[in-house]
Parts: sequence; C-alpha cells; structure tokens
Amino acid sequence: MKLNHIGIIVKNIEEYKRLFSTIGLDKITVPACDTIQKVKGIFVDLGFDNQAHIELLEPTDETSPVMNFLKKRGGGLYHICFEVEDIEKKSEELVKKGLKMVCPPVDCFAYDENFNRTCSLPTRIAFFMLSDRLLIELLEKGK
Repeated sequence: MKLNHIGIIVKNIEEYKRLFSTIGLDKITVPACDTIQKVKGIFVDLGFDNQAHIELLEPTDETSPVMNFLKKRGGGLYHICFEVEDIEKKSEELVKKGLKMVCPPVDCFAYDENFNRTCSLPTRIAFFMLSDRLLIELLEKGK
C-alpha cells in the first residue's frame, strides 16, 4: 500500500482551491462528481511527482453520505487513501484483521475523470473504519 491522497470535507471547494493556490499549490484537477458518494471533488497535487494529493470533497446535496460529517464537525480530515494493487484481496485481509468495512469495493468513475484517465476497467474504492473518527480508503486504479 502507498499513500494516494488525504480526503478533506469542505463546504465550498472553490474557497479552498483559492487558499491552496495562494500558498503555491496550484496544480489542481477540474471538479468531478461522484454520483454514488454524492460529492464533487478535486485533487490538489502536493508536489511529489503527482503521486500524493489532497482531495477536497463537497457534498452535492443533503443526502450525501458526507453531509452529516459536515454538519456535525464543520468539515475537516475525513479519510486517508492508500493505493493497492488488488482491492478485493486487501479488503478481505483488513476484514480478517478486524477492521470494519463501511463500503465494499465499488466503481469510482470520478477518480478517473479527475485525472483524465481512460480505462477499460474503472478505478475502484472501498472504505474501512479505523477509529470512530477516521476512515481508511483503499483505491485500485482502473486499468
């Protein structure tokens, strides 16, 4: 596993996009919507040869799974994402180790859209609860 990105929930992506640009982090993807998670997201390149990012997520409507987090905490650190080669195998391994799976592997077309990736098989993601306050996301890039 390797770090892919750190996910942060925000009320307004454009506001944070301006803030990151102000401090020199201006390599930012165009927004893409994930209809399953009901969020709009962008990725901010952290300067490690496009290998690690901050993902900014904004709910697209009141039924978004992240809306409760935004209302309770006002946003902030939401998840840490690790890239894996085989999401099914790694998910089984984490479940056997006692982590609670909160979202089994699903397609994530928005990731591919964010990075203009054309894949015959889409990127897939899964989420696990590491503690009562932090999610771990697994990401298997589309091929």
